[in-house]
Amino acid sequence: MSANSEVTFHNNEYFTDRGSCSKENPLLLEEEVFPLSRDLPPLWHPIERELRVVFKKLEATLRPEGRSLLKQLMQPLDYEFLLPPGMVLFSGHLFSKRGDQHLPAIFMELTYLGTKFLNLAGQLSCKEQQMFVLTGDYLCSHLFHLIYESENIFLLEKFSALITTMNEGFSRQEGYRLKRTEPGKNEIKEYLYKQYGVFYGESCALGGVFAGSSKKEQLLLKEFGTAFGIAYGVHKKGYSCLSADEFLEEGFQALSLLPNSLSRRELEFFARRVILNSCSV
Repeated sequence: MSANSEVTFHNNEYFTDRGSCSKENPLLLEEEVFPLSRDLPPLWHPIERELRVVFKKLEATLRPEGRSLLKQLMQPLDYEFLLPPGMVLFSGHLFSKRGDQHLPAIFMELTYLGTKFLNLAGQLSCKEQQMFVLTGDYLCSHLFHLIYESENIFLLEKFSALITTMNEGFSRQEGYRLKRTEPGKNEIKEYLYKQYGVFYGESCALGGVFAGSSKKEQLLLKEFGTAFGIAYGVHKKGYSCLSADEFLEEGFQALSLLPNSLSRRELEFFARRVILNSCSV
């Protein structure tokens, strides 16, 4: 790591070059970037403590410029920004050999935020648009830097493909909007698969990877997460031509092939409640 780097890793812990003691470091005393309510809805309770650690560590890894950008631009209206790390944590809980779930959760949050800002840019005017594009680029580049610094190089190809696929989905949808044509049922399913299905499929699978699951278990988690993601997209965007419940049940069929446990039931409950309350989870 270079002398100018902001973050180093030691035994899975994060330290800044400015020091890790918040009492002596005013930059670490700034107002939180990610507004996690002190009273999160009950469905978050099984992972709430870990979720707070994830965002605390994420803020610690961001350079001051990154924190400043996010404070200016990030105005969440709901808890959607908690879903990516949430799915990683819930999925990791299914296995007894739990590793450090914070790092993969941070990876998925950076992916979510980067693609979100890049796609929001298309809805804005010139000056605002440039700021959102720069922020999205910053977050995506920070993701790749973090993967490299944490010695998880094997994930670079996976995340490159993931971001490409997600943006293909958003681009396809934007194409229909610009042409002012209505997509058919199959077209909607295709871009929801790319926008949400692949993303949440990888979130669940990555939770399993870092928790020590087998290849077969990772594939089942990926199948579940993909179905959940499409169901979430259907419900969020209000597409009446597709059934969110049907996709979700497909996902639960895959999940049922994993050993029955309290953690699996918590994941099932969480997924159902998210779909039922997609605007308020």
